Amino acid sequence: MESTLIKGQIASLLQELSIQPELKVDSNIISLTGNELASISLKISSYIRKELSIDQLLENTVNILGEAGIAEKILLFQIDNEGTKALLTHHWESPYIPKFNPVGFQLDLRDAPLFKLFHLNTSHTFQIGDFMKYLALPNYLFRNKFKALFIKLKTRSMLVTTGSSHKVRVALNLQFSTRDVIWSNEIEKVLQSVIDQLAVAIDQALDKRKKETLQKNIIQLQESAIREQEELLRQFASDVHDLPCSIIPNLKRAIRDKDFNECERLVDELHNNLRQLINEYVIPDINLLGFGSTIYQFVNGFKKSFKGKISVELPNEEINLPNKKGIELFKVMKEWFCNIEKHSCASEVLFSLKKLNENYLLITISDNGKGFDVNDTKNLGYGILNIKRRLSEIKSKFEIKSEVNKGTTLKMQLSLTS
Repeated sequence: MESTLIKGQIASLLQELSIQPELKVDSNIISLTGNELASISLKISSYIRKELSIDQLLENTVNILGEAGIAEKILLFQIDNEGTKALLTHHWESPYIPKFNPVGFQLDLRDAPLFKLFHLNTSHTFQIGDFMKYLALPNYLFRNKFKALFIKLKTRSMLVTTGSSHKVRVALNLQFSTRDVIWSNEIEKVLQSVIDQLAVAIDQALDKRKKETLQKNIIQLQESAIREQEELLRQFASDVHDLPCSIIPNLKRAIRDKDFNECERLVDELHNNLRQLINEYVIPDINLLGFGSTIYQFVNGFKKSFKGKISVELPNEEINLPNKKGIELFKVMKEWFCNIEKHSCASEVLFSLKKLNENYLLITISDNGKGFDVNDTKNLGYGILNIKRRLSEIKSKFEIKSEVNKGTTLKMQLSLTS
């Protein structure tokens, strides 16, 4: 049974979290030579000067740090404007440690210990050399997200470096799950420099995005529309040939034979096929309606034809996506809902659209249908492969979870920017 803390003890325990790790006889010190640290800084600085996309810059950064061998797990969080939530956007893991699911992973910074952990001063680093001793503290002090975080990530030692600009706040988290370590002061200084540069780079990229000329966007949209139209016409011709046109010869034969029952059946089939084509190829004007409103109308339309129960969670504010991303994401959702209706035998569907922060969106679609074995390549038909292709083209992180007789879940996390 947990002991009751006397007045003032909680504050002292929390304060203890801010101390630097103690150097013990069996401590492992993670250190790199001056040349190695300089090489890391130069590589990251060169990527910043190349003006890569922010997503590519952050991906390269965590890969460079991970491949340098200074941690087993590297997590990069972007913190919202209110300083209440930290969203994991990029990560790197050693191949020999337990994996975890990064899609939609975020921390609630309103919890007091966590807020200390992710202190948002421009220059701030924080180390825990042996986290296991903190788990022995009274449970109510570390319940909820703080204790659950370390249990889930299975970390034993960690270092957090935070940095910020006028508008952007980020946190870089290094972890070891197999041993207790501390990081050298030289590594801390390099990481602080890196995270400050990243915060400024993200800030500048946001300003640059706002200043992009309208003419450039129009040209890109026109070129994209032409390519999309050509591909759409080719696919439409193929679908018309495979569906309605294949019915007409049988219908003519039934008319000659005066088999009116068969005529009626074929006419109904032809009608259903034509309706299916119309629903598949008519894409709403997402720019006019807005992505959130378009999805709302689509899901409401699906409710009318679906025989089971549908639960919907949508944000109160409008969601705006670049036209290309909005169209591709809408097509993915249409195809996924079509698969649910045709193949899943589901009686319940859960749909969730969440704005994780100012830059990222998370869409979740779950059903309680018959599911499938995601590891069996025979189950990956054209529809699933087409969905994966579309999501990859718009640089969306996604995850498909399914088990036979246990339903299926699709999660999609993507940037709201171009």
